[in-house]
Amino acid sequence: MNHPSVPQRDTAEHLPCHHCGEAYEPADQARHTEPVHCGPCITCVGKPACFSCRLMYCVCDVHRYRG
Repeated sequence: MNHPSVPQRDTAEHLPCHHCGEAYEPADQARHTEPVHCGPCITCVGKPACFSCRLMYCVCDVHRYRG
């Protein structure tokens, strides 16, 4: 049985973000790992820019609830 060769990627560089679930490359690391000083919302304070706050009344421009 012949299986086509699947190219192997370096999984350390493409791990999914534990805040948003997206796989990211080193160029996007800051968006997924560096905290954003966003304001008074207690749910998303200290979270990176990729985080989506689930609070309906979140006032943070970066993480505001978009549901």
